[in-house]
Amino acid sequence: MQAKAKLFIKFISFVLVTCLCVSVVNEWLKPKYYYNDVWPSTNTFKDFYKLEKNSVDVLFFGSSHAVSSLNPQVIYDTYGITSYNLGSEQQSLVVTYYWLREALKYQSPKAVVIDTYMIHKFSDAYVYNDMNCSEAAVRKAMDNMRLSPLKWEAAQTIAKTDPTQDSLSYIFPNIRYHSRWTSLGEDDFTQASMVDHGGIKGFTVMDGSDPNLEYTPFYDEDAANVNPDIMMEPSKTFLGKTIDLCREKGIQVILINIPCAESIERYRSTKDFADSYGVPYYDFNEASLYYEIGYNASEDLLSHPNYHGAEKISLYIGKLLSEEYGIAPREDASYDASRQLYQHKLENLHLAATTDIYQYLPLLSQDRYSIFIFAPTAFSACIDENLMNTLFSLGFATELREVRDGTHYCAVKDSSSTIEQLTEEDLQFSGAIRNGLTSYSFVVNTANMTSKTYKMTIDGADCSGIRTGLNFVIYDNEQKSIIDRVNFDTTSEELTATRY
Repeated sequence: MQAKAKLFIKFISFVLVTCLCVSVVNEWLKPKYYYNDVWPSTNTFKDFYKLEKNSVDVLFFGSSHAVSSLNPQVIYDTYGITSYNLGSEQQSLVVTYYWLREALKYQSPKAVVIDTYMIHKFSDAYVYNDMNCSEAAVRKAMDNMRLSPLKWEAAQTIAKTDPTQDSLSYIFPNIRYHSRWTSLGEDDFTQASMVDHGGIKGFTVMDGSDPNLEYTPFYDEDAANVNPDIMMEPSKTFLGKTIDLCREKGIQVILINIPCAESIERYRSTKDFADSYGVPYYDFNEASLYYEIGYNASEDLLSHPNYHGAEKISLYIGKLLSEEYGIAPREDASYDASRQLYQHKLENLHLAATTDIYQYLPLLSQDRYSIFIFAPTAFSACIDENLMNTLFSLGFATELREVRDGTHYCAVKDSSSTIEQLTEEDLQFSGAIRNGLTSYSFVVNTANMTSKTYKMTIDGADCSGIRTGLNFVIYDNEQKSIIDRVNFDTTSEELTATRY
């Protein structure tokens, strides 16, 4: 009897160890998209599980349009409303439905806001399946859902909707990602720290503008004269199921569409759908809303607004939630951390947009930045005392004034050390920052007169820049990425900035 008990214990131990190993391997193999990615879906969904239970009063769902438009930080800072953005790239409305059900295990929202962009055909590239999106987009959301009977139900629905997918691979991702063994990197083994870092409540910060972009919104009264566009199935069905679920739980539902040059035909069909369910629909492509929030396509962009455009949309939604839907403010200390992350992102964008070297250099005086400078040929002519003193204040020690053309200068500065070389000889040296995790190298080889080499490489990327002037590459150690590459032509009095 004792021998059987020991055998049973060994068997159970073997099963537990095997399950643990399979679980660890599955986590390693899944692709990761953290806060330092444009679309940080891993942080979005993993961070959600870290929220205090029943701490969120509003949930946002939708495609990348929603991710880049609905900023919970701005809404909280202005109206005190706690919200979370559970949107993701090309989020199928099938995925929206199942993620809402998952979210309701942990939160009791008073309102759910859904971006309706994906209710119409997204792309001809995905007509082979009824998910109306790519497999990769589905997995970015579903791979991060916790294992449960609900996830298995969702996986079966996805496989039925898109026969090219395997439901079991959503439970055992190694079935789908086994070939990733050869490309595993740092981020695959640091998930805990990357998730602990956190994101901005599911929001992603975008930048840019397009002075040549023109857009004229349509008017609601004109919609009566057009035929409604066709809505996709099962997108239409699952949006209906999502609305029904919210009503069953006593949750207010708001449908929206952000500025994206949507056709009036699509507006008509979505409005008709919303009216049939008796839910409000706010489309910012319609002229009255578009102009009310002061939107400008060339300044704020379409489909994926920059953070200025997102603020306009978010402030309108926040006011709506507060005044029309009775969502009351409450205090939540977690927004202090996400506010810092948001400001960090904005500071990086400001840095990458600054073109005056005298304004640029002081922005680099933060320990989170590693600074690389490469000046391979001529750079000294217009470096004055003010500019030199600013470089000295950053921790660089080499005098760069009155240096003969043909001299080579390279420098690396991080929070712990500064390395500089100034020489007329060819050079080659390399090193690493972030405790050896990010490598760099400088090479100047003029031996071959017809093919001279002037090269700076950082983390495998060619960052050499322009041969005249000072090339700056700024690496954000917290974001684990290069955030700016700019040449300042210090051989010209204009000190012209050129991003490269």
